[in-house]
Amino acid sequence: MTTNKYKLTKTFVESLPLSPDKQIFYKDSELQGFALRVTKSKSYIVEKKLPGGKTCRTTIGQHGVWTVAQAREKAREYLLMISKGIDPNTLKQEASTKIKQETARNKQIPTLKDAYEFYKEKKALSSASLIAYDICINNYFQDWNDLKLTSITKKMVQERFAELSKNSPAQANLSIKFLHALFNYCAKHYLNDKDEFIVTTENPAKIITQNNALNRIKRRRTYVRSDQHHAWVNAVVTSSWVGEQNDDFRAYTNQDFLLLLALTGFRRNEAERLEWKNIDLKYGTITVTDTKNGEDLTLPMGELLWQIMQERKKRAGDHLYVFTDRSGESHVSDRRAARLKVAQESGIAFTFHDLRRTFSSVANSLAIGSYTIKRLINHTIEDNSHDVTDGYIQVSFDDLRKAMNSIENVLIPEDIKQIILNREYKNSV
Repeated sequence: MTTNKYKLTKTFVESLPLSPDKQIFYKDSELQGFALRVTKSKSYIVEKKLPGGKTCRTTIGQHGVWTVAQAREKAREYLLMISKGIDPNTLKQEASTKIKQETARNKQIPTLKDAYEFYKEKKALSSASLIAYDICINNYFQDWNDLKLTSITKKMVQERFAELSKNSPAQANLSIKFLHALFNYCAKHYLNDKDEFIVTTENPAKIITQNNALNRIKRRRTYVRSDQHHAWVNAVVTSSWVGEQNDDFRAYTNQDFLLLLALTGFRRNEAERLEWKNIDLKYGTITVTDTKNGEDLTLPMGELLWQIMQERKKRAGDHLYVFTDRSGESHVSDRRAARLKVAQESGIAFTFHDLRRTFSSVANSLAIGSYTIKRLINHTIEDNSHDVTDGYIQVSFDDLRKAMNSIENVLIPEDIKQIILNREYKNSV
């Protein structure tokens, strides 16, 4: 190894030819231990003995990236460390290892889309939640799907929330609640190959949820009033839809669908997906699964609803769903046309959820106990410490059946019942 001693300056360093075949070292005449190493490139180095006598040589960096002045200043820092027994190479190795580990960890952080797939796979979600969350991921956050979960910032969330709120405050709230829940779940359950948590940044959706910044949505309180009951149900049973009465297994589908909602308080999607296996015609019970609160609900049917279901079953054949679509392979969906037609015929505007409120309102008008009403509409708060009584009161099935019949008698006047019981079908059974 050839070693010379020179005053290292920019002009001097740039005048030196490269040495592809061997290393040439040019020691600085001003700072002992500082030198230039010339091979296929030119690099600044430091060399000094540690207190134990071992020689420590470390590279500062390439000329061109580092100026001579910068390299000399860094050399002083390294020389001071070495004199204290600190090996810069060890520190560099530790830093390099940390960077590699961080890079590897970042590679395992899921994208928003991957996080959602993980969330759906691991967490039991109702079909209604899945539909709502799919809308969020595919519509509201579609351009974020390929972003790492931890790269989503508070500012991004604020801006997206403001943008969504312009079109639909309620959907903006839903999107942020979804993002908040997704992030929290992954932070608690997403692990790397070493069983370490890898989503460790703060949940960016907290900027909205914890600052009370969600949009204030006025709760709907509309329902079919008692003085509107006759007009509404009369429109339901006197309206007809093209094709239904010429197809026995779909006969009176829209009428029965609306009557079911009014006579049970079921949510729209619960009625749409209702299967025959969940209807016991022997004992007159009806069960909905995959409910909003995750608990199956079994109710006794009122006498009229029981007869409606018996009549439908006569013509159901081997169909899976109580309300089939035109193909007969799946269930009905999007009954808006039926709802709007009844609204037009009756002059009473209503939503499907208004029928759920109507059911509850009738129950309340009959002085049916609040705990019985909660059981009827599948509202439970047993885990709420503010209502410890709820965990003690047991509502009997007889109480539920009496309530269902009483509600049915209020909602369906006798003359309307006769219309329903005397309905005609293409083929009698």
